[in-house]
Amino acid sequence: MIERNTCFEKLIRVYAQKLVKGESMRKGALSKSLVAVIAVVVIVVAVGLYFILTPAPPITTPTTTTPPTVTTVTSPITPTKKVVVYASLSEMTTADPSTEFSNSILWLCLVYEPLLWYNPLENKFIPALAEKWEVSQDGLVWTFHLRKGVVFHDGTPFTSEAVKSSIERTIKLGQGAAFIWDPVDRIEVVDDYTVRFTLKYPAPLDSIAASSYGAWIFSPKTPNTAEWFNQGNDAGSGPYKLVKWDPENEVVLEKFKEWWGWKLASYEMASPKAPDVFIVKIVKDAVTQERLVVSGDIDIAEYVPLEDVDRLKADPNLHVTIKPSFQNLLLLINTKKSPLDNLLVRRAIAHAIPYEDIVKVARSGLANIASGPIPTGMFGHFDDFRYKYDLEEARRLLAEAGYPSGIDKTLVLVYTAGDIYEQRTSELIAASLSKIGIKVDIRPMSWEEQWALAQSGWEDPEKAQDLFIFYWWPTYITPFDFLYNMFHSDSKSFNLCYYENPEFEKIIEEAITLEGTDEKKALELYYQAQKILYEDVPAIPLWDMIDVRVGRAYIGNLDNAVNPAYPTVIFAQVLSVEK
Repeated sequence: MIERNTCFEKLIRVYAQKLVKGESMRKGALSKSLVAVIAVVVIVVAVGLYFILTPAPPITTPTTTTPPTVTTVTSPITPTKKVVVYASLSEMTTADPSTEFSNSILWLCLVYEPLLWYNPLENKFIPALAEKWEVSQDGLVWTFHLRKGVVFHDGTPFTSEAVKSSIERTIKLGQGAAFIWDPVDRIEVVDDYTVRFTLKYPAPLDSIAASSYGAWIFSPKTPNTAEWFNQGNDAGSGPYKLVKWDPENEVVLEKFKEWWGWKLASYEMASPKAPDVFIVKIVKDAVTQERLVVSGDIDIAEYVPLEDVDRLKADPNLHVTIKPSFQNLLLLINTKKSPLDNLLVRRAIAHAIPYEDIVKVARSGLANIASGPIPTGMFGHFDDFRYKYDLEEARRLLAEAGYPSGIDKTLVLVYTAGDIYEQRTSELIAASLSKIGIKVDIRPMSWEEQWALAQSGWEDPEKAQDLFIFYWWPTYITPFDFLYNMFHSDSKSFNLCYYENPEFEKIIEEAITLEGTDEKKALELYYQAQKILYEDVPAIPLWDMIDVRVGRAYIGNLDNAVNPAYPTVIFAQVLSVEK
């Protein structure tokens, strides 16, 4: 309306100027009287149109007899918020930063902060809540100097007391990834911005402090109970606040404007064009995720059918990032349930799995055939533990186990519904096992259903599944994380092979105590431990993932938002959104 009104004002002035000069509105000559009449008519019409097309001002009642002053008010322009929607295949689990040990890693890394971050591709630590740190010569005392000017989302200033209380709560609860703090004997507050850890034995506390689970620091002033956290409350200091907690559908995060990282121009974990709102949307199959990212209904897809990657790369509206990953897929075997309690049967299955075909079909070549449970490229990985696909050897082992004609019993294999990679892997395993006389019933389940079924195995192995398709990724970069969680008898939450071997457990318990002082000896022990697993076959490592994410072309810096040490996470604060 402002432009229209201005046009009419100009029109009035133009007509008035022309009439004052005695110009006619047509080429023909007109009498002075006619000119005057036309002038009056034009002015009346123009003024009338002006008032018709101009909105009436609001009616106000004056409070004094002073004539009102006309002022022009310009409405402030509210900038459009940058919203990024990221599709996750699996629903979130819990929201307690001390005990969460599953899918919620995806958003915990944005709401909470550890003392340090770790970039394994460059083998460097990135300061987070700690700016610098040092370790004593004997490796037993670690001192962290903390960042000043940090506030938690509840407004509480960050100090060393928060570090002490957070980690002590995690240790006391003893759940999730609390085991990472096993080396710690005590934590001391030296001053507001200095905290000292004294260890029971030398350990790489910098790696532990950069863990993807169990290392989060939170406000000491919030209730900090499991119930409080799982109601959708957060107590973090990170770049985003939790504003909606609907774990089966979506999690909504909103930029925390007081985050210290936004104020550091050169901080590599922050971008001036980061999204204002980051939404984790649960989309439980890769095909739908692909359709939504192509249409622009989501901004980043976690999973797409990998056979489409080349076509997606060619789409100018999309960007595909491919990076190394420390996430792998294993087939966990119920070692306490017949006939899988027979070692020879487990070895037969190991030789009857078509590993190359699985990588080609399930992952379109975007994976490495696994060699042991430690992923390719990670500290503690060895190339000596691949099983050879050999159906004749598998039949021989099965016959030696007492099943020359195959197994009469049908084995139940479970995988996460909607995960196309797990589905295709399961189908190839079942088809190949049928060639040696082993029937497999494939059952897709939600993660909660899978989990509930598997948890029954320690009490009653007969009620649990026979075979479990299972992902693992590192808590922090150590072989102990993989070996302890999936194969130690104390780790009943994730040892879903129900495997017990005192010799194996003794070896890895010694290895972890040597990582901080004698890495070579620690690696020797980790090798011995993996050799035991290779021979006992409580699980069959299948493939080590190569990470693929697909984003809209306007999502810049996506490559740097993906870090193998924190699988499934998109570090939203480093994205550069150009829309």
